[in-house]
Amino acid sequence: MPMQILVVDDHPLFRAGIATVLERLDAEVRVVECPSCEDALAWLANAPVPDLLLLDLGLPGMDGLQGLARLRETAPSMPVVVLSASEDTSRIRQAFAGGAAGYIPKSAGSELIRNALRLVLDGGRYVPPNLVDSVVPRAAPSGSGNPASLTPRQHEVLVLLVRGLSNKEIATHLDLAENTVRVHVAAILRLLGARNRTEAGYAAVRHGLITG
Repeated sequence: MPMQILVVDDHPLFRAGIATVLERLDAEVRVVECPSCEDALAWLANAPVPDLLLLDLGLPGMDGLQGLARLRETAPSMPVVVLSASEDTSRIRQAFAGGAAGYIPKSAGSELIRNALRLVLDGGRYVPPNLVDSVVPRAAPSGSGNPASLTPRQHEVLVLLVRGLSNKEIATHLDLAENTVRVHVAAILRLLGARNRTEAGYAAVRHGLITG
């Protein structure tokens, strides 16, 4: 069954461009385009829930953040990724507070966009690396993060990380892009309250995530 992605953006040229990027995300991808949140909600009312929704915040009619809330309410299981020209940190925090699974600046390259979306489809969350410190609260070094929030893929990365594999080796082992692995490792350190890979290993053993 083809992967179905709903793109909500009011610029036809951008929708066409992102559709081309998405076609290389999976062997079979069906892209549905909507120019507004209202149109997206109407489409969702009569169609199966898509695998992913990409949402611009600067839309005519319903505000993007309000639309995000409505879309999440309509299809709670559907991951929503904001793809926006804005890199305002308060706006990004609001998007994550509203249930977004990722935030990708429109200035991002096609490979980065695909890697970020693969991360989200794998159950993770994507925050641009240069915005992590200003958007995501940093866990205390004492290990007061939330290790229970690790996704299955992050756990796989953690196991290989503790074995001493580099990001490149982990990427090869799990058939992931190296940038995707870097994002996973950053999330793991944050969730374990670790400052480096060694501390992450100790924290993983302490929390029973791996055996010592």
